[in-house]
Amino acid sequence: MNSKLSSKLPQSKSIVWAGGAVFVWSIAYMLPHLYWALGGRMGVSLLKPGVAASSQFELINWISLPIFIVAGLVGLGFIYLGKSKILRLLLLSISVIGCSIATSHGIYGIIYRSLQIAGVIGLENRTFDIHDDMYVVWDMVIFEPWFLIEGILLAIAGWYFLKEAQSRKGWLTVCIFGTLVGLVTGMLGVRFA
Repeated sequence: MNSKLSSKLPQSKSIVWAGGAVFVWSIAYMLPHLYWALGGRMGVSLLKPGVAASSQFELINWISLPIFIVAGLVGLGFIYLGKSKILRLLLLSISVIGCSIATSHGIYGIIYRSLQIAGVIGLENRTFDIHDDMYVVWDMVIFEPWFLIEGILLAIAGWYFLKEAQSRKGWLTVCIFGTLVGLVTGMLGVRFA
């Protein structure tokens, strides 16, 4: 019985920390979306004015909830699952896709919003005005960094989940490549989130 129990326990404190961080970060970000999906209005002033007034606002938040839940469950999966080759592959696949999309989204968004604030890129046929466009600042300092941190946490969890140095190098390469693909598609006008 003791050997059965020990085979189900995580192998390192690093993967427990990393997987737990992915879970907590994902679920924490899910909570405001759940609140908005249920019709809550607090905090919508941080968003672009037209977004919160959209008839699709609640639906968009309902659609985003499963994504945050899956990301959180992947974090827990790194801790408690992964003995089976299929589950390991599934966790790593979801994680690298999430890492690539979230990291590139965060990097692209922070740079894009910074350029809008600096006046290099226009904002709907006009220049940035702090009084009218405060949502740009909130997006740059709250929402985009959340994506960036989520992507980094997924990369770290995958890194610690893998044991061999060669696997970790491959993991890092795939995460960087995926992020670069996300950045290039963002510059081409296609954003995945």
